[in-house]
Amino acid sequence: MASRWKNWTSVKTSSWRQALLFNALLLLMAVLAANTIVAAYTTSAITNPNSIEARAETRSEIDRAFTQLRAPDTAARRDWALRIDQAVGNRDFAAARGYLLAAPQMLNEADANAVRAAAAAEESGTQDQRILRAALLFLPDPVRANYQRAISPPDRLTDQIETEGEEGSNVTPASRPIADLGAALPRNNPFSILGDEEDLVRRSQSWLRGEGGIDDIQLRLRALGLLARAEDETGTSVFGDGVTVLVTAKRAGRLNPRFETYLGSRIEDALPRELLRERLSAAFEPVMTSNQRAGQILSYYQAAVNAEALERLSRDMTTVALLAELTSTQGAIALVEQTRSPEDMRRALLVTRAGGDRAVALSKELGPSILNLAQIGVKWTTRLILQIMALAAIGLAILMCMLSVLTKASTLKRYG
Repeated sequence: MASRWKNWTSVKTSSWRQALLFNALLLLMAVLAANTIVAAYTTSAITNPNSIEARAETRSEIDRAFTQLRAPDTAARRDWALRIDQAVGNRDFAAARGYLLAAPQMLNEADANAVRAAAAAEESGTQDQRILRAALLFLPDPVRANYQRAISPPDRLTDQIETEGEEGSNVTPASRPIADLGAALPRNNPFSILGDEEDLVRRSQSWLRGEGGIDDIQLRLRALGLLARAEDETGTSVFGDGVTVLVTAKRAGRLNPRFETYLGSRIEDALPRELLRERLSAAFEPVMTSNQRAGQILSYYQAAVNAEALERLSRDMTTVALLAELTSTQGAIALVEQTRSPEDMRRALLVTRAGGDRAVALSKELGPSILNLAQIGVKWTTRLILQIMALAAIGLAILMCMLSVLTKASTLKRYG
């Protein structure tokens, strides 16, 4: 009897220890799994759109998306050309270029092979430039003529018109060299809506008085853009380029409400509304000339800036500015319009890094779903491999622990 009691006590003690070990392993596995996911994904594509793996996988998704847009073989070229003509008619040159670059995916097999062959025969320019020049050959003459007139710089277009007016000249828009057509396409036409210090003084006074329906979000963004421009020796700034895109999108009502709320909170942290009102109210009390006040207006705004929060906002502005640099201001607006969070913006940047102007064209077709094309590539490192091996070992230990507990439970039932 004593031996049986001793065995039963030993089994119960062992089972208690195994239960504790089992729970500890589960907790450890959860922590390690979370750390592995962070190491595998966060450090690769989401924070680094230049990741080779992420860009390659994303480019494959972009090509697949264009292939799915392809019309039946007999209508493929007509449908593709119509999209380009509509984009040119809307002055959306980045989208037009995106559709041209997608010719190998959107045309039927015979035309697509011909585009690839023509691009391969080219000896100058990047791969995209060669595809663009080859794709232009497949546009109907009227569409190509509209395209040429729309993208020609004013001085070159004037020269062309004068040439066409000369007796005996047979130069027409449709017969212009294809290489010239590709070179003429405006890629980045940056413009700035920041204004100057005098404009900022007028807007600030109107805002303080509650006049003119001044949007304080736009006012503060403009002021921060002017501050960044003043600090840059070249007179330009990446921050200012980002501000131009966002202010333009906001004025056009093209920001997602959720993203607009996020942006407002970032701006409020960087340049608090009430603190700014207090600083500006004190600044406008002294009597001085307009030129004197314009010369000091930025210092009033600077006094209300939170440097740490401004640095966080600057990261967002840099992402937006990169979208504009890779496409155009209008293209960046089309992409920002699809975003709701900073993570979405980084996904948009990854898609744009991988596809260039193709991303703008797809944003017209897919809307917010374009962000799903961003593929988060895994960067395999020794640390990541060891973490996965540790997860496998913990999983095996948990399985053995479960089997041991089941065996002990059977033993307890026998002694109970």
